Amino acid sequence: MSAHPTSPTHDGPSPPDWMFCCWAKLGDDDGSPGYHPLLCHMIDVAMVALETWWSVLSSRQRKEMARSLGFGEDQDAAGRWCAFLAGLHDLGKASPAFQFQVDRIRAAVRERLQCIGLPAGPRYGPNRTPHGIITAATLPDTLETDFGLDRLLARRIGVVVGGHHGIFPTSSEIQKVGAVAKGRTEWDAHRCALVNELAAALGVPRSLSPRRIDNAMAMILAGFVSVSDWVGSNVAPFPYSMPSSVSAYVSDAGTRAQDALSTLGWLSKPHPQDVRGFNDLFPRIGEPNDLQRSAESLAAEMAGPGMVLVEAPMGEGKTEAAVYLADRWAASSGQDGHYFALPTQATSNQMFGRIREYLQDRYEGTQVQLQLLHGHASLSSEFEALRQINNLVFAPGYRGVDDDSDELTVVASEWFTHRKRGLLAPFGVGTIDQALLAALQTKHVFVRLFGLAYKTVIVDEVHAYDAYMTTLLERLLEWLAALGSSVVLLSATLPKARREQLLAAYARGLGKEPEGTAPRAEYPRVSWVSQDAKNGSRTVAVSARGRKEFSLTWSDGSLPGDGQTSFPLGDMLEVALARGGCAAVICNTVRRAQETYLALKAYFRGVADDGESELGLLHSQYPFEDRELREQRALARFGKLDARGIRRPHRAVLVATQVIEQSLDLDFDLMVSDMAPADLLLQRAGRLHRHERSRPPGLEKANLLVCGPDIVDEAPRFDRGTGAVYNAHILLRSWLALRHRDAVLVPDDVETIIEAVYGDDRMPDGLPGALSDAWESTREELEAAMGRYREEAQVRWIGSPSFSGQLWRITGNTLDEDTPEFHQAHRALTRLASPTVPAVLLFGNEGTAYYDAACREIVDLGQPPSVEVTKRLLLRSVNISDRRVVFQLLEQSPPANWLRSPFLRHHRAVFLDGEGASTIGSYRLNLAAETGVVITRRQ
Repeated sequence: MSAHPTSPTHDGPSPPDWMFCCWAKLGDDDGSPGYHPLLCHMIDVAMVALETWWSVLSSRQRKEMARSLGFGEDQDAAGRWCAFLAGLHDLGKASPAFQFQVDRIRAAVRERLQCIGLPAGPRYGPNRTPHGIITAATLPDTLETDFGLDRLLARRIGVVVGGHHGIFPTSSEIQKVGAVAKGRTEWDAHRCALVNELAAALGVPRSLSPRRIDNAMAMILAGFVSVSDWVGSNVAPFPYSMPSSVSAYVSDAGTRAQDALSTLGWLSKPHPQDVRGFNDLFPRIGEPNDLQRSAESLAAEMAGPGMVLVEAPMGEGKTEAAVYLADRWAASSGQDGHYFALPTQATSNQMFGRIREYLQDRYEGTQVQLQLLHGHASLSSEFEALRQINNLVFAPGYRGVDDDSDELTVVASEWFTHRKRGLLAPFGVGTIDQALLAALQTKHVFVRLFGLAYKTVIVDEVHAYDAYMTTLLERLLEWLAALGSSVVLLSATLPKARREQLLAAYARGLGKEPEGTAPRAEYPRVSWVSQDAKNGSRTVAVSARGRKEFSLTWSDGSLPGDGQTSFPLGDMLEVALARGGCAAVICNTVRRAQETYLALKAYFRGVADDGESELGLLHSQYPFEDRELREQRALARFGKLDARGIRRPHRAVLVATQVIEQSLDLDFDLMVSDMAPADLLLQRAGRLHRHERSRPPGLEKANLLVCGPDIVDEAPRFDRGTGAVYNAHILLRSWLALRHRDAVLVPDDVETIIEAVYGDDRMPDGLPGALSDAWESTREELEAAMGRYREEAQVRWIGSPSFSGQLWRITGNTLDEDTPEFHQAHRALTRLASPTVPAVLLFGNEGTAYYDAACREIVDLGQPPSVEVTKRLLLRSVNISDRRVVFQLLEQSPPANWLRSPFLRHHRAVFLDGEGASTIGSYRLNLAAETGVVITRRQ
């Protein structure tokens, strides 16, 4: 029966059965001592774990977990043991340290526990020893004595189970647990009785028990325990109960566990039953090209976990090849879905639509859960069409009282927002950051690893990641191999050294020697390393679509005000587009994009024939709702024609930052780009003549105009913005590799150019003095920077899966992943970039705030934001990255009622006046409808 029981007094009712005297969760702080018994909560979590084992995990997951734990082929015994261990996570709550910590119920708890013979005198008072550490300290004795586990294994399992709040207990912390915290003999007996009661309820076999647990399995089990705890702590499916018997409660908890997992959408997890050919999976493509046929044959050869690295020009169907590999491995090898990782939110949004279409066709008539993972995933219009409102905030609903549980409740809530939960869903699309966090020392890092285990992880645009991110990616690849996950890496091309490092990293995770993994085939190529197949590589033929030649022209990119009144770029575009055409102008910084856009307004004032302005602007410094609208408009205007028959404008110019250089399916007749590293210029050029269509007169051939640097004493001098974004040595080598070229042939010239920039670092012969000096000085700076990047990554990453020390040392120094006000040294950064702060742009002031400048609708900051209010606030948010104001914004606190919102707790509120401006120290933040956020010094 459900109740909020009243604690006994001397002449009151009898206490509950001894099994239900310890509390796990408390009711509201209203003077009532109502509680949810510890054994009930342990059963709740165990039943969630058992239901997850049979209804959520794939047959391969169960099989591999059973083998890794030493159960052989007995999945039933393994499942009961895993559920048992999950239920034991809170065993440490059966201790004086936990039971006596709350002032308002302490007297009642003492009396209740004394009635069942537990020492509960005054010497047992509040104690700050976290209950997870007490679990790790006390559970091993019972596992060894009553269940026959090896002592060292029992201790290791104690650390795994005791780490359910996100951090593995250290040896020192466990050794310091004293009798005052855990209680003496009677408390040991009580905990032992609870363990045996739970074992009996679950039918845990004593004749067959765990025999081993390596690092990868430890992470999987720790994630499994934490997720089961979070689901089992939700007050909606698991209300307070004071049962009449354990057996009756177990039956009810099993039903509630099914309901909870169904609410999350995890019970409708599809597993492909048939192996399909490429044509069957992608009938709209027609005849697969050589790359896609190679993916088809490789998938058949690689039965076990493996990694495939695809290097091919843009437009060769790399995405379909990767999805085919994931699908084939799911059908033939039991890989459990996939996660598609991309470099930006914009590219994630577009890929989400493509993956959704594939899943609808593949699992026709079946409900499939697909998650979008990035900071604004819940606001994406594509994702909103799939989101169920009752799933948005599935969160642990018990009021926290122990340890740092108020914070933990919010953290756990965040895991059930779509930004993080997608790693646990069968299919996910999102930014690379969410995957890289699985290689960083963060709380609950093992939940991410559990979410990625046995999946196929697809990483797109690998060439776009710098040395810091690539170092983290190498450690992630090690772990994915050890976790039984397959990987597909996609890239336009990679330098030889980086290609070898990535393949070797996955080989290490498989326990194979890295030597021999370096491919020898010519570009374009497919390379692979596998557990059960010989490593290798093969060259793939490029389709007619993948072959492209574009002319390379150096242009003057100086803006009016840069010492001149004319605007050469505007003059050139006006002439080039006189008879029509769609052009892109890609700038390296937001400020330069804004200034270029304003300067071009004098040349492109009209309205295009599609009803939109001839001139558009796209960058990251718009409120989310404006940025998404601009992204969708760009895709509609410059994307591939589809069944909707969207009309391409006769003449239009899009000024943008790097947000359009990766993955977005855009097609331009002409492109202008700021100088950038050669590989990124090639990537940008992939948006030139991307699709087959007729071109305007004069633009029949693809032409990339690069805004070249000033030349001083024969050496290039790059502008300040470009130098702040890209490394000077890479820019210099890129300029040297391209300066005498008037055309680039893809794929023939690609590898030559890439190796000239990233290969042998010996200085080319014959460089004049100024260039020679620039080469040497920038090379030294690059080497120092690369060393710093690697060191920064290695300080933050988790230990290797082959680490032979104690488990807690793998995650070591836990870093914060979300709090922007923390110094970078204490944060789990997936990118080494200037600090940013998420801000919500409102009008008015803190006392009376409005959503819009017309002040028509009030935002009540005095109330906790509802789901709908939260969404509207996030639509008004933007990540501020300008160093001139970031640190002053970080000194402010979020509104008090946002602090417990998993969506808003790190956002600052910026209040704009009627002109759309706000004063921040010595600067003014202006929000302009056309140009977005602009920071200027106060006059």
